[in-house]
Amino acid sequence: MSFELLIPTANKTESLALTLSAGQMLFILGANGTGKSSLLQAFSSSNKGKSRRITAHRQTWFKSGSPEFTGQQRAEHEMYLTNHDMESSARWKDDWSNQRTQMAIYDLVNHENVRARNIAQAVDQKNGAQVEILSQNESVFLTLNRLLRLANIGITLSVKTNDEIMATRNGGQPYSISKLSDGERNAILIASNVLTAPTGTLLLIDEPERHLHRSIISPLLSLLLKERKDCAFIVSTHEPLLPADNSGSKVLLMRSCTYENDIVTSYEIDLLENTAEIDDDLKCTILGERRKILFVEGVEHSLDKPLYSLLFPNTSIVAKNNCREVEHAVVGIKGTTELHWVKPFGFVDNDTSEESRIADLKSKGVFLLNVYSIESIYYHPELQRAVGEKLASVVGGDLEKKLAQSKTDAIKAIRGNAKHLSDRIAEKAARAEIFSLLPKKGEIGTGGKRMAEINFDKFSQDEVARIEKLLDQSDFIGILQRYPIRESGALDAIAKALNFSDRLQYEAAIRKLLEQDSGATRMVQSLLGDFPADLITQ
Repeated sequence: MSFELLIPTANKTESLALTLSAGQMLFILGANGTGKSSLLQAFSSSNKGKSRRITAHRQTWFKSGSPEFTGQQRAEHEMYLTNHDMESSARWKDDWSNQRTQMAIYDLVNHENVRARNIAQAVDQKNGAQVEILSQNESVFLTLNRLLRLANIGITLSVKTNDEIMATRNGGQPYSISKLSDGERNAILIASNVLTAPTGTLLLIDEPERHLHRSIISPLLSLLLKERKDCAFIVSTHEPLLPADNSGSKVLLMRSCTYENDIVTSYEIDLLENTAEIDDDLKCTILGERRKILFVEGVEHSLDKPLYSLLFPNTSIVAKNNCREVEHAVVGIKGTTELHWVKPFGFVDNDTSEESRIADLKSKGVFLLNVYSIESIYYHPELQRAVGEKLASVVGGDLEKKLAQSKTDAIKAIRGNAKHLSDRIAEKAARAEIFSLLPKKGEIGTGGKRMAEINFDKFSQDEVARIEKLLDQSDFIGILQRYPIRESGALDAIAKALNFSDRLQYEAAIRKLLEQDSGATRMVQSLLGDFPADLITQ
């Protein structure tokens, strides 16, 4: 059993044709408003009579734990629901949410009762062979309880004599499933709809992560797929880790959609055929990001990410701990043919002077900043002037005098920490020299030896001379490009000289300036150094 899915794309001349076979899972992943629900509704309409829509994020509460209608009413509701789900309005409203939950309860109880009746009939007919065959088919409640346990949900369900479904926890007293938590009820609804679906059903699950932690919904989906290899699954979700956790699944990455009279006419999408061949470290990044990804040195809560986000608004910014991690991420994506639509870039701190290393990084799509670190950009003289002008227009004062004082105070603060700053760079240079002596690939086999004497004093003396020269020349930009001035008192000195209360207020003013002034944004982009133009284009 397979299902043919046709998706109109932004290219009007062709559509994306997908075939989803029984035993396969397709994830639809994207931000709000990109067309996930519309596409799910379209799949439901094009597979009328062969699909079951599970709106996991809508009504999860039960009026009671017992079925509230007859088999005839259940069949009528199925017909009404099928027609409702064909309508375009089904994308945003559900007039049958209460009936959906009650139908799930009915189907669970009915499956159990039908199995019991069939076994009882075989017993009455003294048909031992048929009893053996029927008993090999696990009760739907045994299956459901097994899956809930494996998915880290510690409840057990059973049916009482009045057909009410009851829950127990850790062998305690039974209570109605209507009293379960939202997450527990949501898990039961999803599992019940899947387990009771007819063979050959296309199961459409909308946002299963609502009310449920990933440690629950991720294994639950995987278990349901294994349990119902006779069905196909399409899961619409905001959670990028769900497809990452289900190796081998297909992924539709939704970018946007176009409407005409409340009807979606085309989608902008990317198809990822198989996540199994993607490095695990890259999956979560790729599945949750835009087409352009900029890897940068830093941590999630540093100044780096907000500044990069302002400078490159159409690019996803991903922080990595160090230069090597940035390099590996960029190279890893470029080397994966399935990700041809992803454009990875990298920015690393300007803490190396080796021309060969710089050229190697650039060839891989990783570029060095024109300053020691992106944080240093906040304190570039051009930005000092730009933000100083904004403040001066409010509080007045002689801006040129303030800027001169800022430079004087910064140089003074740096001079007081010159030895520390120069030692930091000397250490990096000495380490680079040592690492350059390590054998290259294949070099051991050719024989030979390498001997060297590393004079640490020479590295230290050279760097002290360099920073002293820059200080004597009051070359603040030169210092900014080579040294980690945040490890001195220079940043606070600059902020106070420009009439800001502290560096936090100054840095917030810089971000505000970049949010409001596109000219300032372009100026800062030009200060970063050499990087591809398409990093800032749409």
